[in-house]
Amino acid sequence: MIKLAWRNLQHDRFRFLISVSGVGLSMILILLIGGVFAGSEEQAVLYIREQPARLWIMQEGVANMHMSSSLLPEGTLEQVQSVDGVKSAVGVLYTNAGVEIEDTIIFNYVIGVDEQVPFGGPWKLAEGTTDLAPDEIILDEVIANRYGLQLGDTVEVAGYDLRIAGLSQDTFGLATSIVWVNKTAMATLMGVEPDANSYILVEPQSGTSIQSLKSEIASQVPDTNVLTSDEFAESDQEMIRQMGADLIGMMNSIAYIIGLIVIGITVYTTTLERSQEYGVLKAVGANKRHLLSVVFGQAFVIAGIGFVVGIILSYGAGSVINDVFPEMLVLIRPAHWLEVLPVMIIVTAVAALLPIQRILQLDPMIVFNA
Repeated sequence: MIKLAWRNLQHDRFRFLISVSGVGLSMILILLIGGVFAGSEEQAVLYIREQPARLWIMQEGVANMHMSSSLLPEGTLEQVQSVDGVKSAVGVLYTNAGVEIEDTIIFNYVIGVDEQVPFGGPWKLAEGTTDLAPDEIILDEVIANRYGLQLGDTVEVAGYDLRIAGLSQDTFGLATSIVWVNKTAMATLMGVEPDANSYILVEPQSGTSIQSLKSEIASQVPDTNVLTSDEFAESDQEMIRQMGADLIGMMNSIAYIIGLIVIGITVYTTTLERSQEYGVLKAVGANKRHLLSVVFGQAFVIAGIGFVVGIILSYGAGSVINDVFPEMLVLIRPAHWLEVLPVMIIVTAVAALLPIQRILQLDPMIVFNA
């Protein structure tokens, strides 16, 4: 019956294309809005994800970087470095501040890093250097290109003019933008000691158990909170969901509902439009079981092809958006469209089932009346 359903659909290819397009466009709507939501969450923790540090140490009572303030006790870095199993430990200072370019202020994570540290700075450098003098800054190249800036130009941060010494990549986004400055200069600006740290990033020695090292640091270094990079990233993402993602989540839910409604209407309308074809089947002796098989077969062929086409086009559209708007990360994961699949199957079945009574009661003479 699937073969028969497929042949029936091919009789009017334009109408078939319209039906598949309706389902496909609905899938694009669902996946792209969901992809923006997932991408904004991932952007917010890129700094955490991209560092080789497997453990993060912060002030006791702090579990986030986003909208948080952490200042570790003096001497904490030296204590961490002396723990067995620690390969490297790097301290950074952190705050939120606006980078003023012309008359525009762009709020950023501002990270203060020492010279010659193995990590903690940008993970991709387009040009320039990571060894910063007190009056220098590393800015994302997207911001630089947008405002016509280049190495040697100056921007203002907290009233101080800083010269652009490096341009980073993949560090400018809707959720989070990151700039780096000299740690000693940042300590002066924050009014703390030059060797102060907001966070300590720990790279363990090869073969060291992460959980064991976490427990060891927690026991030897008081007044701190020790988290794995995954725990830290998840905590930050949860904070973002609670603070600012409600609107995006609502948009995602609305897009999901609208998409499914459009899919249902498309299948329902397509089923009704083929009444004459079902009348032909009844005229040649098709029983109820055969008729139901064709109705559901055609509905699921349309929905299935539209589903696949929608997924393919969503990945393509997401890639184009990422290229055209570098600050917007569209992240479409297989789990996202796999979650849609069972709901779509139910919606398709219900949409095909709604007009079934009318189809079963069709008079075969409709063929001759037409």
